[in-house]
Amino acid sequence: MNATVLVTGATGFIGSQLVDFLAADGIPVRALVLPGSDLSNLKESGAELVQGDIRNPAGLGAAMRNVSVVYHLAAISRHDAKICDAEYHTVNVEGTRNILESAAAAGVRRVVFTGTIEAVGLSRDGRPLTEDTPQNPRNIYGRTKLEAENLVRAFNLRQGVETVVVRPPMTYGPREMLLLTRMFKLIEKGFYPLIGSGRALTEFCYVKNQVQGIRLAADRGRPGEVYFISDERPYAVEEIIDAIATAMGVRLWKPHIPVPLARCMGLTLELLAKVLRFYPFIIPQTGRPPFSRKSVAWLSASRLFVDISKARRELGYTPPYDLKQGIRETVKWYREHGLLR
Repeated sequence: MNATVLVTGATGFIGSQLVDFLAADGIPVRALVLPGSDLSNLKESGAELVQGDIRNPAGLGAAMRNVSVVYHLAAISRHDAKICDAEYHTVNVEGTRNILESAAAAGVRRVVFTGTIEAVGLSRDGRPLTEDTPQNPRNIYGRTKLEAENLVRAFNLRQGVETVVVRPPMTYGPREMLLLTRMFKLIEKGFYPLIGSGRALTEFCYVKNQVQGIRLAADRGRPGEVYFISDERPYAVEEIIDAIATAMGVRLWKPHIPVPLARCMGLTLELLAKVLRFYPFIIPQTGRPPFSRKSVAWLSASRLFVDISKARRELGYTPPYDLKQGIRETVKWYREHGLLR
């Protein structure tokens, strides 16, 4: 019989998809959930639910009992202007330390840590990011996830615990709500402006590809190693936008905005967001403007895309879904839940 695994961050977007994926394969899954959290993403998973908080190590022992692998996804998972830097450190760094130490005390064999592409930052030379690219995170989210990643790698083989790190890029799919607001709903209106040529390469990973890669890292990853997990290849921004419009049956107007003008627009919106603290000047999920100079940096140049050769070679990772399949499934889920027309 398969040994029990523990998933932290199990109520979240990627975490709940991972729980479903593991449970469907017959693996007993224990889900660590915050007291009072929304459990709707887990209602059909069949997972054993255990309440706990990674900020409180005293409550983690029971969750770790008789567990062979811990998938650690719990984190403040994006750059949110409403959250102070100290809270990022408490959750992302100290919370990870608590997971590692509790796992060691419980005799857990392996901890798989879900990091982020933001721990690396933008490519400086226009080439794909690799696991060996020098790390230069852009914000407090990336910096604390990098600090946590370094903790995990330093802990490898301490007290018999193997550790592996995976780094997801931008990930989409059923249950994801931020990209629904920032991309899908805007495209549904028949309008999406492109910065520059629209040919800049970026990552857009379907969540079911992502969870397969995380599972393979648990099964086959070399202790102490890091792996980028993403789709088969990066996509041009315009390619992503067109695929979403096609899946929704929308005729799309895509005006091309020159990069210098886009930077001015981004700065203007950043300044307005300091005063007008409501949507559409502020995105509720992040406390930041929907468009900024950071958006221009992402949309105008190939600086946030990765090479997954290492995951292919060492994990045997082959993403099962392509862009069109992933977007079709995502649009279908949004419509079934009344989130798109």
